[in-house]
Amino acid sequence: MTHSDDDTGADAELREADLLLGKADALLRRHRLAPVQPAPGVDYADIPILTDVVEDFDLPPPASTATPDPANPFESDAMIEHLASLDGEITRELERWFASEMPQLVSRELDRFSERLREEVTTHVRATLLPALSERIAERLSKGSRKP
Repeated sequence: MTHSDDDTGADAELREADLLLGKADALLRRHRLAPVQPAPGVDYADIPILTDVVEDFDLPPPASTATPDPANPFESDAMIEHLASLDGEITRELERWFASEMPQLVSRELDRFSERLREEVTTHVRATLLPALSERIAERLSKGSRKP
């Protein structure tokens, strides 16, 4: 595919992307062929690999076994009780809200759904059922008018 001098901006962007991809491929090929040389002064024997077990690695104790810090109010027993109480209050308030508001919301949505369904059924009946019924009535009337 050749491009003329009056290419659109999209064609110019595609050419630029192709050029960039070509350069990236060339760079990857060049580095794939070059052997990996160790960095000067680094002894790779001391670097653990994924299969090695690392001993004496100091980790902080898990949060569940850590002793609460009295300076931190979020770790005290009183705070934990307060949060548990607050959780209960939030749950009860949500239940009250759902009990009072949800029936109204559901009722409104059902009313809207009923109205939409009634309109769609009416439209569909007019488009499909009425013409079929009219055709049958016309056939019967024409049969009845032919009898002597």
